[in-house]
Parts: sequence; C-alpha cells; structure tokens
Amino acid sequence: MQKDGQKVWSDVCSRLKLQVSTSAFRTWFSGSFVLDSKQDGGKVLLVIGLKNNFLKEQVENRYMDIVARAISECGYKDTSAIFVVANREVKADSIGAPIFTGIVPEMIVKNIRSDSLNPNHTFSNFVVGYSNNLAYLAASKVAGNLGGAYNPLMIYGSVGVGKTHLLQAVGNQVLSRVLDSKVLYVTSEKFTNDFLESLRNKTQASFRQKYRSVDLLLVDDIQFLAGKESTQDEFFHTFNEICLSGKQVVLASDRHPKELGRLKERLVSRFLGGMTADIGLPDLEMRMAIIRAKCAERGIKLDHELVSWVAKESTGGVRELEGMLTSMLAYMKINAGKATVEEIKSAVSSNRPSIKNPPTPGRVIEAVCRHFKVDSISLRGSSRKAAIVLARQVLMYFLRTELGLPLEQIGDLVGGRDHSTVIHGVEKISRLISASQKKKDDILRIQSLIHA
Repeated sequence: MQKDGQKVWSDVCSRLKLQVSTSAFRTWFSGSFVLDSKQDGGKVLLVIGLKNNFLKEQVENRYMDIVARAISECGYKDTSAIFVVANREVKADSIGAPIFTGIVPEMIVKNIRSDSLNPNHTFSNFVVGYSNNLAYLAASKVAGNLGGAYNPLMIYGSVGVGKTHLLQAVGNQVLSRVLDSKVLYVTSEKFTNDFLESLRNKTQASFRQKYRSVDLLLVDDIQFLAGKESTQDEFFHTFNEICLSGKQVVLASDRHPKELGRLKERLVSRFLGGMTADIGLPDLEMRMAIIRAKCAERGIKLDHELVSWVAKESTGGVRELEGMLTSMLAYMKINAGKATVEEIKSAVSSNRPSIKNPPTPGRVIEAVCRHFKVDSISLRGSSRKAAIVLARQVLMYFLRTELGLPLEQIGDLVGGRDHSTVIHGVEKISRLISASQKKKDDILRIQSLIHA
C-alpha cells in the first residue's frame, strides 16, 4: 500500500505545483514524503510526513483545502491526507497499526520533531551587515558551542530587523548537527500561557520537565514578561536550571535588558550575565543585499533600478522591505512581466501610506538643536551644563525611539559615548515624560519638527 501511496502523493504534488507558487511549493511541500497509506472500507488515508511542527501547522492552516482539491482533481476518490511530523528515514513498519474508523488517528512516529522552527530561518540566508554583524557572530558561536560560549545570549533591536530569524537560525543549526538535540522555541507569551495552564490543571511537573530538560531554549519577545510577577519567578528558576546544567538559553527582545521596565532586577542581572548584542535597522547597501537575497530565494532576477528604488523607499526593518517587495512582485506577476519600471513604481507607491520627510539622524539632530537653541558641536562635546546635558539626552531618546538606532551608533552620534550612558539618557527622558506634562509637550514639539 505504501508504494501506491507514493504514486498518489507524487500525482498530487504535480497538481499542487500548478495551484501554488513555485516558492510556496518549495517551502511547504518539497520535503514531504509518504509515511503510510491505509485503506478502510473503500476509503484511503495518506499519512504524509513533514520535518517539523512549523511546516505541519502552516500546511494544515493554509493548504488543506487545496490539497483536498488536488487529490480530487487527480481522480482519487474517497482519498484524504493527514500530516504528521517525522524524519524521512522513518519506514512504514516503524508506525503502529492504528484502526482507521473515519476519525483521524494519533500517529506514533519515531524521532518526532517538535522544535517548531521555520526551516527557512538559517544562517546561510541571513544577510549580514554593519547593523547586525555582532549579533550574527555571537549567534553563530553559540550554535557551535551550546552552553560554552555566551550564556545567555540576548539579541535585541526594533521590530522587523531579523531577531527571530537569527534566534531560529541557532536552533536550526543545532538540529542540523545533532538530530536528537532537544530544542525548544517559544515566545514569552507562549511560556506564560503554558505556565498559567499548568497552574490551572495542576501539571507544574510536566511543565517544568518540558522547559527545563532542553539542550537549547529559545525565547522570543522576552519584553512581554514585564509586569507578570509569578511568570517572571518561574522563568527565573527555569533559566537558572538550564544554565546550571550546562545547557543554553538564547533570548530576543525589542530593547536592552536595562530598558525593560517592570522586570525584576534579578532577571535583568541574569540577562546581563551573558552576551547582549544589538541589531539595528539595515543601511541602504544592506537593504539592497536583502532584496537580492529574497529575489534569489524566489528564483527572480530584479532590475537594478527597482532594487535600488525599493531599498531607498523602505527605510524601516526587513519586514517592511519584504512587504514592499512582495507587492511589487505581485504586480509584476499580474501584468505578466510587461509593466514598465515607472508603472511598477507608481502602482506600488499608490498602495503605500504616504510618509513625508522620513526622519534621519541629521533631521533629528537639527530638530533638537532648533528646540534647545544649541549647536550640534555642543551636543557632541564634553560640556556638563544642565541645558546641554538635557538636550543631549533628548537627542539620545529620539535616536532610539524614532529611528531605532543601535546603542553604539547613538553613542557615536553624540560624541563617542558608551552604551550605558545612552541607556541612562533614554531612561531619564522616559521618566521625565511620565512625570511632567510640560516635558511631554516639549517632546511632542520636537517630534513635530522632526516630521515637519
């Protein structure tokens, strides 16, 4: 029956190639394979193996209707497919013999992978530049020496700069070297929900077994633990248990540990006990490199003028860049590649929100200088006059909150100051805004100058 199943799935995949894009098929179906094919009362059930939970979840959420239609269009009546997580080496006889009664059975497969990692997030397709080189090097070193390089490693930066990609690249690299490594990737929200569920169901022992017995724990969006007192306590003990046993923790956050408000001091201290690496927004050259890499993944060669234009228009993170690139490629596909460069630019621009005078470091410095009536040389200098210090700290605040620049780059822009000075300045202005309506109004006035 398995041979018959292979034939059916081969036919279905050929049909799927006509119904989804080449990149979608390559991403979600190219590594699929038939584990088993069972017949019960004239009905056939294909058991299709996928290599991890992420692929399984995405296929089940996005493509089940398309798969069912492809099976029908291939002429296989009374045939359906289910997806399980398994390694390609698994043979049909390694599966138990469940009874098929029309209800989808629970499959027991050797070496089930539950890493929940996106297989496309690897070091090989992570574009490295000035803004992320330190984080990339640190993550690479950790992936090659769990528990022995930097523990914990904390990667931080603004939204859409590649933190999750790098975090999952560590996991994928570890699993590619040691197949049976226990790798767990979760968001802090998932950790919180699992913890609360364990309290409700009185299953704390299994919760702790799940989180504390891993070789590598990857936790994304750690900033969302802020304010969750009991969850922070549980995470603190989980963190300690993993690190003390020589295992590895890698974290991602949108801010430096010292900037995470309502986070217990002992947790911040643990985070700072390892390596912290900043990821900033990509510069023009790096954005162009990312675009070319994304096009190469799709098997597309984009005109240099369009690559340059997209890079100049997308001044935010990688997600913004990908969104604009996707819109452009969709328009080109709709027009069968016959649209001119100017038509493509016009169409993509018309679907984007209008951003007048996007802020730059120079514009921010100019706005702060105008408001405080000081010159940029004074801001970069060593003066400790109260008015100059305040203006300098406001500049740090805007370079961080408006532009999302790395702490080291902000330090360079304000006269070569270290990252702890920048953090102190940003924190001080944040407190002043919270405590004083006048200061808040001043900040809003400067903000309007920046975006004028």
